[in-house]
Amino acid sequence: MTRRLLTCMTLTALAVVTAAGVSAPATAAPGPVVASTPGGDDVRHGPRTVPQAVDLGTLGGAQTVPYAVDAHGRVVGTSQTADGRWHAFSWWRGRMTDLTPGAANGAAVDVDERGGIVVRVTATAGGPETSRLLDGRRTAELGEVRAELVNAHGQVAGLVRGADGTNPFVWTSGTRVDLGPVPGFEGTSSRLVDLDDHGRVLGIGLGPESFEVGYVWDGAFTPVGDPSAFGGNGVVDLSDSGFVLGNAYEGGPLLWRDGAQRWLGLPPGFTDADPVAVDEHGHAVANLRTDDGRWRAHLWDGDRWVALGPDDVTTRATDLDRHRVVGVVERAADPARTTAFLLQGDRFTELGAGTSGSVAAQALAGRYVLGTVTDADGLVRAVLWTTRGMHH
Repeated sequence: MTRRLLTCMTLTALAVVTAAGVSAPATAAPGPVVASTPGGDDVRHGPRTVPQAVDLGTLGGAQTVPYAVDAHGRVVGTSQTADGRWHAFSWWRGRMTDLTPGAANGAAVDVDERGGIVVRVTATAGGPETSRLLDGRRTAELGEVRAELVNAHGQVAGLVRGADGTNPFVWTSGTRVDLGPVPGFEGTSSRLVDLDDHGRVLGIGLGPESFEVGYVWDGAFTPVGDPSAFGGNGVVDLSDSGFVLGNAYEGGPLLWRDGAQRWLGLPPGFTDADPVAVDEHGHAVANLRTDDGRWRAHLWDGDRWVALGPDDVTTRATDLDRHRVVGVVERAADPARTTAFLLQGDRFTELGAGTSGSVAAQALAGRYVLGTVTDADGLVRAVLWTTRGMHH
């Protein structure tokens, strides 16, 4: 499941804004040229029709941090007000709406394809954080939980603190199911990673050997891989068809589904992997590190890794949707100033934002690519590209 911004790579690569406990995080490429593709097909570089970025604006303050986008181009996130507070917002068709007026702080953290929006809000300074689901004109109060995700059917997942620790929950039409501790795991708490459109949860916790291990919950818990393996594993994404993408301490990048695990390996000259996302067909994107420490975005096409981007730049993928990939390009001559990229079909295109600053594409849904521009002072703005007219 994609649409959201906050992969592990995104969090480390982009700026952090902490006023409300929330995280934040050019030009067309010359060409065409062909990427180095170990065992894969050619990827062409250069523009067909480069989409223009739209700055989403703010709620009166200096910054806007986007969290998610849906296939209709609706964006949600958090934006500064004129008095410096952070409020949840929804942006659609050029209009930004404050979803938490009068609150001390708020953030809209996810949106489904029907327009349902997950909001976290602190009503008064120093007060508790609560969560709610805004669905059209209705508001469902979820209580003092930390909601994080909503799927296409309006199910909400997040974290809830109980007597045994903090663990995921799934809320469906007014009924909340608390998952509780994972049976057989050493740790009594676990973290939410993803929620698919069938209501399955991908999580991670401290396994029986005191290493972190991923799990899938669909009414019962199933560990991803061997929970007793030395070093454990990390999991990052769950597709609606049941594919889990992860990375094991011993073995490297992996795909898992219904108890069957496949090791993806690494191309020659690469030493580490940072998996990002997987689609319904088991295609995946990951950032692979070369022997000399440089990162390259790669697409797993079902049989082999295909490198994305020119050979002489650093590329980092951030999202995958329907065979399209977005991410960040960094050049050695000016590593502090990044640009965004979109891979669509066989064409790799750098995306401009019409302003100076470091540009990052972070999520995509339907025709829409969501990203940020960070200026020299570290201030973050949200931008949206519409890819109609791009070669597909």
